[in-house]
Amino acid sequence: MIQLTTLTTRLLRAPDALVDERDLERLAPALLTITALGAGTFGLVVGSYRGGVQLLYAAVKSPALLLVPVLVALPALHALTGGSVPWRRLALGGLVGMARAAVLAAAAGPALWLLYSVSPDYHLSILAMAVTLAACGLPGLAVVARLVPGKQRIAAFLTTTLVLGLVLAQTGWLLRPWIARPTAEVSFLRPIEGDVLSSITATQRSARGQYSGWDARREGAVNQF
Repeated sequence: MIQLTTLTTRLLRAPDALVDERDLERLAPALLTITALGAGTFGLVVGSYRGGVQLLYAAVKSPALLLVPVLVALPALHALTGGSVPWRRLALGGLVGMARAAVLAAAAGPALWLLYSVSPDYHLSILAMAVTLAACGLPGLAVVARLVPGKQRIAAFLTTTLVLGLVLAQTGWLLRPWIARPTAEVSFLRPIEGDVLSSITATQRSARGQYSGWDARREGAVNQF
């Protein structure tokens, strides 16, 4: 059995070397465990903004936030690369990138918790969470992008960032709420309404005190994320 501490160190220092091992069956269980622990820790921090049962809800949903984009986007990436990257290597690269993002998210957790501990504005809290996820996700995306050899690497990085980034963002929107207002009803999931881009746009406007548009008017579309 692979030691999780050793594997975590390798995820941070030499993730590409893990992909080069190409031992999917041996590494996959440990990588999934690290993803669950790291993302779950980040979810606890996010849930601390509201507290109570929201802690559990956010911690349970956070691992799926990273796993779903890998499952959904890797077939598209395999097609975009013209099959130049074998399925097993692409799958292992996706798991390594996902686990690396989870570890970085857990490491960023204390800073986010410190921000939440001073009770910032609700909309600022949402934007801080989104920025933190983006910053932690990019190093994971880079692992997948580097699987494509030669001159295609730059295009692969841009394509991977676009595809996985959009799927990650929309997955987060579908699994909301992550942060709930103190006065809002706590629920595990909310009905599908709108999309993540319109929600983030409305949140940015609301953070500046501009409450307009359907997102800002409807209960839940702004009150919870």
